[in-house]
Amino acid sequence: MGSEEALIDSAAMDSVVRSCNEGAKQASDNINESEGLGVDFVEDFDSYMQDISDRLTISRMVSDSVIRGMVNAVEQDAAEKIAHKELEVAKLKEMLHVYHVGGDNPESSRLEAICNEPKNMNCALYSTISEILMQHNRIGDSLGSLRSSTKEQLKKLRKEIDCIKGSGSIRRISSGSELLGLGGILQDKASERWIDVDKMMDSLTINLDSVFEQVENIAFLSKASVCEWHLEKEFQAEIEGMVIKNCFGGLKEEFEQRLWDHNAQFYWNDGVNWLEKIKEVSSLRQELDNISNSLSLSETGQLTSHESLEINGDYFHRKVSGNHAVSAALHREVSGTHEDSMIVHENLDPAQLKHLSKDEMVIFFKTEMTKMKRHHESKVQEMTEEYFSLKRDYLRERGSSLVLRKDKEWEVLRKKISEVIYKLDNFLLENDKLPAFSNNTEMLDNLKDRLEFLHVENSQLRASVTDKKKEIKCLSSQISDTAEKISQHSLAEANLLKVIANTKASLEDANIEASIREDLYKCLFKELMGQINYDAAKPSVKYEIDDSDMESIWMLDLSGVIVREALKEAKEKLYETNVKYANETESRVSHQMEMMEREKALRLEVAEKNKLEEDILLLEVSLVEKNVQVQRVTDALEKERQHFELVCQELNDLRDQTSKQQILISESSTQSDVIKGNLAETLEQIERYKMEVCELKQKLELATNDVRELYEVNRKHLAVVQEKNDALSLLEMNEKEHKKQMESIIVIVSGLSEAVADLDCGITEDIRKINLRLVNLTSQLGTHAQKVDALKRMSLLYKQAFERRCFDLQKAEAEVDLLGDEANSLLNLLEKIYIALDHYSIVLQHYPGVSCFSSADNFYWFLILGLKKVSFAYD
Repeated sequence: MGSEEALIDSAAMDSVVRSCNEGAKQASDNINESEGLGVDFVEDFDSYMQDISDRLTISRMVSDSVIRGMVNAVEQDAAEKIAHKELEVAKLKEMLHVYHVGGDNPESSRLEAICNEPKNMNCALYSTISEILMQHNRIGDSLGSLRSSTKEQLKKLRKEIDCIKGSGSIRRISSGSELLGLGGILQDKASERWIDVDKMMDSLTINLDSVFEQVENIAFLSKASVCEWHLEKEFQAEIEGMVIKNCFGGLKEEFEQRLWDHNAQFYWNDGVNWLEKIKEVSSLRQELDNISNSLSLSETGQLTSHESLEINGDYFHRKVSGNHAVSAALHREVSGTHEDSMIVHENLDPAQLKHLSKDEMVIFFKTEMTKMKRHHESKVQEMTEEYFSLKRDYLRERGSSLVLRKDKEWEVLRKKISEVIYKLDNFLLENDKLPAFSNNTEMLDNLKDRLEFLHVENSQLRASVTDKKKEIKCLSSQISDTAEKISQHSLAEANLLKVIANTKASLEDANIEASIREDLYKCLFKELMGQINYDAAKPSVKYEIDDSDMESIWMLDLSGVIVREALKEAKEKLYETNVKYANETESRVSHQMEMMEREKALRLEVAEKNKLEEDILLLEVSLVEKNVQVQRVTDALEKERQHFELVCQELNDLRDQTSKQQILISESSTQSDVIKGNLAETLEQIERYKMEVCELKQKLELATNDVRELYEVNRKHLAVVQEKNDALSLLEMNEKEHKKQMESIIVIVSGLSEAVADLDCGITEDIRKINLRLVNLTSQLGTHAQKVDALKRMSLLYKQAFERRCFDLQKAEAEVDLLGDEANSLLNLLEKIYIALDHYSIVLQHYPGVSCFSSADNFYWFLILGLKKVSFAYD
């Protein structure tokens, strides 16, 4: 820009100098037209102003094109950087996608192993989140189907157990003993055993339900982790978009701020006032009108007529002398040839004409006529020269004072015109450097809109931060409430456990009472049987025996009724206790389910709280980054302002230099005027010499030989003078061209130096900006790398936890299968042993060595203790 302004300034100066020279020449050549001088001057000034306006439009167009080029360059640079950033982001996305896909495949394979669906589930790479979510849904469906199938199997097992119960009871009724009391006792024992089996089945179903719930929780957590990863990726993409948008917006704002400062520096400059400039232009116009009026007034009267005559004479003489200076020698030659021809005419004989033919006669007379015509023209020219020389001498004697006064007036006018031109040049230079005001208004409007948008966005961000803080407070209060509810539920669970322990103790007491009653009834039965046998040994008293038999029968019936009533009461109590225990277990299971649901809700709330905290931290980081960017922009603007002040100082220096150069140009123009005066004097001396030659020629007409010699001498002298004149004119032209070349070279060199300095400054600023952007990019890449490492660690932890849980589930399934098989085998064995003992109980009573197994009840309790030991061992 500096070089272009310097070229424009130099062009304006050249145009001013040319216009001055042309105005001086026109004034010197057209002074004869005194009445139309003011009009011509105004027309020239209007044309000059039109030329200035055209140059202003051209300079504005050039400045607009340069600004557009700068904007396009900045936009291209920003687009290239954005494309580079997008490539880096795409690479990071591909790396993260490959990582997550590699981490999800083992989980899907293990879930396939759990769900026994190896044909439907293939270890494939999922390219999108939707496919991963579909896979998780399939896993959940497979778990639900597996759970339903296990429930159906358990229902079938319960039905089979019920069938076995019914067949056992029928078998016992069909193969019952004749003693009704023992059969009822054994039936009660068998029902208690089946109750224990039912408890074991209930515990098995509860364990399976808990296992399935844990597996569902694991699947849900994996799905939640995938969703969190998806949300994190979306949030990361939004952050990257915001960062790219902020980078581009920062570049745009920086460029807008530069334009704003540039325009403001020119627009709000203290020394620039547009109204004053317009007044100055109007005053310059008035001054030019006054100058034209003074010229018209000074040229009125008799003095103007004499001056016009002299000027017309000088003008005509200069015009004619320029054409006839070269042809003077030809006229001399013509005059010489005319004298020769006159001599030939005098010496010509008429007898010679007789010998000539008609064509030769025509040619001879034509040549004679041309010679006479030339001689006449030469005489007319000599007479005119004599007339003008006499008129010039007269005017020199009479009008020297008028010429001097007119020269002084012209010098004053020239000074005034030079001052006016200098002021106009300053005004044009300032106007060239000022941009269009409409562009400034548009840019001001754009910047105001941008600032309002930024204020609105800042207020929205603050409002969102306050809302997030309120949500965090609500979540913390909810968490405290849930913690209180958990504590209450834990207390209720402890109370329920105490109640269960009390019911177990009451059940044990009831069992002990029932065993004591059975022992008492057995003792009474034995004593009665002994008494009956003793009474039967006495054959003497038959009636007593009958009475004792009847009494014993009545006693047996009474004891049977008492035992049955006691057993019914025990059964009712046991049924009530079982119902209470079942209700308590159901309530406990429902409480456990509620606790699990509340734990899930708490986990989700905690996860949401963590997400909100992360969002708040990211927003705070983004605000800090924006503040840092604003600080950087302000620093850059301060530096640009300092640079602009330096440029303004340089421009002022250049203006001083241009003013000095204009002074030098005015001095050189004065010197050129002096040289022109010297040249005019030399031309006048040459004309004087010519006149003297003519006088000598008139005085020495008779001495033709001397005249010819003098003519040759004069001709040589004229040639030498003409050569000198040509040499002087060439020297003047060369000096002017050298001056113009030197001025243009100086201007170009200064412009090039300024352009080189501007380029150096621009290159250093670009390098600094690129370094800053590289530092920012490295910091951003470091944060991305840390996030990737954290995601890798989290995926490894999830993988390890999932593998452990899968392994535990496999172990639990194997143990459940083994326990089921052992329970089935033990039940079969128990059924067989019970049948055998029931069948051989009467026989075993007579053997004292197997007194511990004399009753099926003792053997039953022994087997129950063995089964409990086995179950404890497996637990």
